[in-house]
Amino acid sequence: MIKVQIKQGTLAGVQKLLPNGKPFNSFQGIPYAKPPVGTLRFKSPVALEQFEVQELDCSKERDMSHHRNLFLQKIVGSENCLHLNVYAPQLSQLSEIQLPVMVWIHGGGFWFGSGNSDFFYPLKLMEHGVIVVTINYRLGPLGFLSLPEEGIYGNAGLKDQRLALQWVQENIAKFNGDPNNVTIFGQSAGAISVHMHSYADHANKYFHKVIMQSGTANMEWSFQSNPGYKTRKLAKLLGCESNKTSDILTFLQSDAVTADRILACTLGVLTEDELRRGLPLPFKPVVEDKNSPDIFIKKPILKSLQEMNVVKIPTIMGYNSAEGLAMLVNALRKLNAIENDLERFVPRDIPLQVYTPGIKAIAKDMRDFYFKGGIINEKSLNELTNVLSDYHFVVDMQRAAECQARYQSNAPLFFYRFNYVGDHNMYKRIFQFEALNGACHGDELCYMFQTAGDKATLAPDDEIFANKLCQLWTNFAKYGKPTTDDAINWKPVTCPKTENSEFELDYLSIDKQFEMKKNPEENRMNFWRKIYQNYNRIDYSRLSAKL
Repeated sequence: MIKVQIKQGTLAGVQKLLPNGKPFNSFQGIPYAKPPVGTLRFKSPVALEQFEVQELDCSKERDMSHHRNLFLQKIVGSENCLHLNVYAPQLSQLSEIQLPVMVWIHGGGFWFGSGNSDFFYPLKLMEHGVIVVTINYRLGPLGFLSLPEEGIYGNAGLKDQRLALQWVQENIAKFNGDPNNVTIFGQSAGAISVHMHSYADHANKYFHKVIMQSGTANMEWSFQSNPGYKTRKLAKLLGCESNKTSDILTFLQSDAVTADRILACTLGVLTEDELRRGLPLPFKPVVEDKNSPDIFIKKPILKSLQEMNVVKIPTIMGYNSAEGLAMLVNALRKLNAIENDLERFVPRDIPLQVYTPGIKAIAKDMRDFYFKGGIINEKSLNELTNVLSDYHFVVDMQRAAECQARYQSNAPLFFYRFNYVGDHNMYKRIFQFEALNGACHGDELCYMFQTAGDKATLAPDDEIFANKLCQLWTNFAKYGKPTTDDAINWKPVTCPKTENSEFELDYLSIDKQFEMKKNPEENRMNFWRKIYQNYNRIDYSRLSAKL
C-alpha cells in the first residue's frame, strides 16, 4: 500500500504499472465532500473536513452518481457519489519535481456517465508525465434541480466540480502534483462544464488551461429551459399535491422519494417540443438567481462570450467530424417523422414562431442544401448525420471559437477537427455505423483513455496515432502549447484585426496526417451564416461572415 497524508486524513492507495512498465500510484474513491443526502439533497456541496476512519482504503472506486447506464441499460451508482480518483506517475523519492495536473470532467448530457475507470483509465496520458484526476459529480435532478425560492439555486453538479478543483488545489502537492499548473479537460457535457468554468470567477484560481472536446456552453442543449416548471412537474409526477415551494422541497428531500423514483420520473418533465426538437436531457445548468450565495453562472452565456478579456487562459477546443452519428441512433427510429418534419432541426435561436412560413422556408432550404431536395431515408444517413452534427454541435462551437478569437485576446485558442477512423473508434462501432463517414461523438476518447481490465493492445497505426494525440494534450498541459516530438505545428486561431474583419478559423486536422487547415465545414457554415443573416440572429451582426 502507498500512503499519503492529506488535509482530510490518510489515504492508502496501491502501486500499479503503466503499459510501458513504469510504476504509478492509484488512489480511487476519495470523498471530497459530505454525502449530498437528506437535507443536503439538491444543495451546494459541503466540503469534507475529515475522514471518518483513521486510514481510508483507496484501492478501489466508490460510487458514481446515480443514473441509468445507457450501454448496460441498468441503474448504477448512488446519491453518495462525490468521489474522485488520483492517478500519479511515481517519482523517485529524491525527486523534487512537481508534475502537471490534468482534471477530467466526464460527459453524458448532465444525465449519465461517470469519471471512473470503466471508461476513463488514463494510462496513456500518464505515460507522458502528468497526474490525472477524474471526478464524479451529481447528475440529473440531483445535480441540476432548481428551486431558488427555497435556496436551491441550481448548478449543484457544477459546484461539485468546483469543489473538486478546490480539493486539487489543497491536496495535489502531496501526490507530487503542481497546484499552479492544472488543466481541466472534458468532453461533451464535460466540455460544456469546462467552458462554463472558464467564464466563472474561479478561473485562473483553481486551474490554468482548458480543453473542450465536442462541447461549448453556447450549444443549444447546454442550458435548462423553464427550470421552475420542471421542478414542479417532477414533484407532481412523484406525488406531491402541494404547490407551496416549501412543501415541494420537503417532499423532494423526504426518504420516501428515493433516487430510483426520481430517475423514473425525470423524462416525464420534458415538453412535447423538447422531445421533438432537442436531446432528451431535462435537468441541466441554469443562470442563477442573483441572491445565490455561491453563484456559478451569473448571466446568459452569449453575453459572457462577447465581453472583452474575460478569459485569460490557453484553450484547446474542437469537435469530431461526424458528431451526429451518436444522435443518429435515435433518429433512425423516427426517420419517417423527420422526413415529414425537418422543421424540428431549425435552430431555436432563430426568432420565429414554430410552423410559421419562415420556419418552413428554412426547412426547405435545409432539404435543398443537405439532401439536394431529396427524401430523408436510410440512403441519406451521411447527410442526416451532417444535419445533426451542425444542429447540436458544429455551428455553435465555431461561433464560440470566433467569440474567443475576437474578444479574448489574452486567451490563445487552438482549434481542431478530429477525423481519425482506426480500429479503436469504439463509439462508432458500438452504434454500428462503421459504414458511414467520419469520427463519431466520443471516438477520440478511445485513443486517450483505456478501460480498467482491458488488455487489448492497439494496432500499430492506432498506437502511433494515440501517442501523438496524448502528447499534444499533455504538452499543452505542461507548457500551454500543444506540441509533439515530430514538430506538429499547431498554430493558434488568428484574431481578426478589426471588428469588421472576416474571421478565418485556423485548425489542426487530426487524422492519419496532422496538418493545419482553414475553415472546417466551410460550405455548411456559409449556409447557416446566410440563414442567420436573413433572420437576424441576436447580436449576429457583430460576428463575421464565417461564424
